[in-house]
Amino acid sequence: MLIIDAPVPDSVGGNLRHIAAGVAWTLVFAYLLAELVTATAWKTAYSFRHDTISDLGITTCTPSACSPLHLVMNATFVALGLLTILGAIGFRDYIPHGPRQWSIVALAVIIGLSTAATGVFPSNDGIVVHGLAVMPAFVSRHIVLILLAIWLWKQRRLVAIWSAFCASTGLTGTVLLTIGLQVGITERLVFYPLPTWMAVTGAAIVLAPVRDAIRRRGQSPLHHRELTSPP
Repeated sequence: MLIIDAPVPDSVGGNLRHIAAGVAWTLVFAYLLAELVTATAWKTAYSFRHDTISDLGITTCTPSACSPLHLVMNATFVALGLLTILGAIGFRDYIPHGPRQWSIVALAVIIGLSTAATGVFPSNDGIVVHGLAVMPAFVSRHIVLILLAIWLWKQRRLVAIWSAFCASTGLTGTVLLTIGLQVGITERLVFYPLPTWMAVTGAAIVLAPVRDAIRRRGQSPLHHRELTSPP
């Protein structure tokens, strides 16, 4: 599990905000379940290799694509967008105050709104409208992970490495998608890294108090006295 050292909150409200943000991002794990359920309900065989993610949200049936649970997928896109924004606002003080912090929050808002718009404007509404909804998140998701990797390198090395790994995976997927290699797989290489980053990061923060409690319990009374006794 990725371990993240949270900044010391300046109030009980700050601590609760971190926990709420962690829960919001942990819920992103549900996205994968929604995608699987929607794909399973297709009237034709859905291919995770050759069909796009957007195909899961189409609201009309064609000979090659039809899912009666498109509302589930589109609602999940909207929920994912909102969770992205809520978590970013709740975790904003993990980034030093100033332009860096608000750059990350602004990018997260762009990604969240774009992701939500993906569900509001499915691909069968028109490729131009759907493309305008998808593109901001498509571009910004790589930028935010790269900036996190750079800006957190000195303060939170593990988070920076995790961010760099997710960014490199997404960029690799972008290159492969551009050359037309199995769109279903390559599109997921582009899309999955950021939600995965959020879900794992959120879960790590939510579980951090449990980890600390177990660590304190594991300390023997003698060791505790050694730590607390004056020199």
